[in-house]
Amino acid sequence: MRTLGAPAPHPLAQPLPGGDAAHLRPTVREAVPRRTRIALPLVAAAVGVAAAAVAAPAGAAALTTAVVGAGLLTAIAANWSTCGMSVAGVVAAPKQPERRGSSTPVRRLGWHALGSFLTGAPTGALIGAVGMLAAPVIAVGWAVAVWTLVALLYGLHELGAIRMPTPMRRRQLPRHLRRTEEPWKVSFLFGAIVGPGFLIFIRSSAYYLLVLGLLLAGNPLLGAALFTLVSLGRCLPSVAAILHTRAGGTMPGFLAAMCLVDRRVQVVAGAGLIGLAAFAAASSVL
Repeated sequence: MRTLGAPAPHPLAQPLPGGDAAHLRPTVREAVPRRTRIALPLVAAAVGVAAAAVAAPAGAAALTTAVVGAGLLTAIAANWSTCGMSVAGVVAAPKQPERRGSSTPVRRLGWHALGSFLTGAPTGALIGAVGMLAAPVIAVGWAVAVWTLVALLYGLHELGAIRMPTPMRRRQLPRHLRRTEEPWKVSFLFGAIVGPGFLIFIRSSAYYLLVLGLLLAGNPLLGAALFTLVSLGRCLPSVAAILHTRAGGTMPGFLAAMCLVDRRVQVVAGAGLIGLAAFAAASSVL
């Protein structure tokens, strides 16, 4: 019970519910001005067309470049949700004296990255291997066209212009582990769970384009490399949290700020997808 007159606990300092808790974040329209949401994708599309005109990639090269771009976007945008903040809270928060084990935020960050890599890289390789089986029956031109259309639609979805299906497991990471295991083990296990990408809440639509592109490209080595990149990208919120707390900030304050950052990253990712779609489309006609 809260003492009369005492300040209410910050909502983000409390245990997060089972879903992504999107109500804790502002909407895209609240976080990003309308003119920015219009200008960014137009600029990204122009850059995509210009890049295609200069590089002049054809067929498989254009698809591979687009998939690498989707991997970069996924690495940047995949983990700024409240689920990602759950990880940051475990990795960056000071260890309570009564908890077992001895660890530091930097060590826990390393364990988290290792767990994510150990499950993420094999997942990417497996997706690429499955695509390799189907590649002989899918014409490259059709593959690029399908990927371009899906990238455009999900780019508009990220910008809030349309709604697209977002299949996922809408669950947070298991909270009970934080109370029963040593912090380094929790960091490692959380990394192993988030590594494949589809076992928890999928924050960015770029993930769908990454998976689709790897299926169409049919390259296991590319899949392993890009999922490794995404695993490293998933550490960015924890790195930011460590730097924030070392500068004297608090975790509740960090989490509140990241709710706004999350929406801005979402808009950048949406514009990026439209830019990649423009790149792929221009590569097919130039």
